[in-house]
Amino acid sequence: MLNLKYDIRDFQGLKKRFGKEGAQSVEKALIWSTNRMADRAATYISKDLRGTYAIKAREIKGHLKIHRVRRDPTRALLYTGKRLPLEQFAPKQRWVSVSPRRKVRSGSRKGKLARRRGVSVRVRKDKGRQLVPGGWYAKDHILRRADQGDNDSQPRIQYGPSVPGMVAYPETIEGAQDLVRRELPKEFSGRLDYLLSKKAGQS
Repeated sequence: MLNLKYDIRDFQGLKKRFGKEGAQSVEKALIWSTNRMADRAATYISKDLRGTYAIKAREIKGHLKIHRVRRDPTRALLYTGKRLPLEQFAPKQRWVSVSPRRKVRSGSRKGKLARRRGVSVRVRKDKGRQLVPGGWYAKDHILRRADQGDNDSQPRIQYGPSVPGMVAYPETIEGAQDLVRRELPKEFSGRLDYLLSKKAGQS
């Protein structure tokens, strides 16, 4: 821990030290600093994910929520979010070849390979663009039959990884936690110093 003017680890002690009015400043400093660090952690995570996944910052922001754990504001951040529809990963339509599903009479020539419109996506930057097996792009969604062997089966929207799934890599988690551990105490001390100085100037 750095030699800071106000130590966030002594949160309850600081509230007692500054009395009832000062305790409000201590509470406000905690809220301000943790909200600020939540924003910075979100930015860190977004940049880290976009280094691996072909996803835009606004899409991550729409699926990422960061909550402060009140019992220990210096440590834990929780991440929640749904699986992302595959159409968010730069879909491109392309022709794909499929085997014709018709019987060939004995002695006759085999039919040519049929073609249909398929779709490819780029989920991870290190793996390039990949074809969605049996999938196609329609009405702004990537779809695939529930049973690929039955053309009458119900089309279903296809999904890729979730934001928590992307964040689940130890390097990403540790990087965000290190940022919070390193910067939150400084942020809290600076905020509290400002609030107490402002209160003293008004008295």
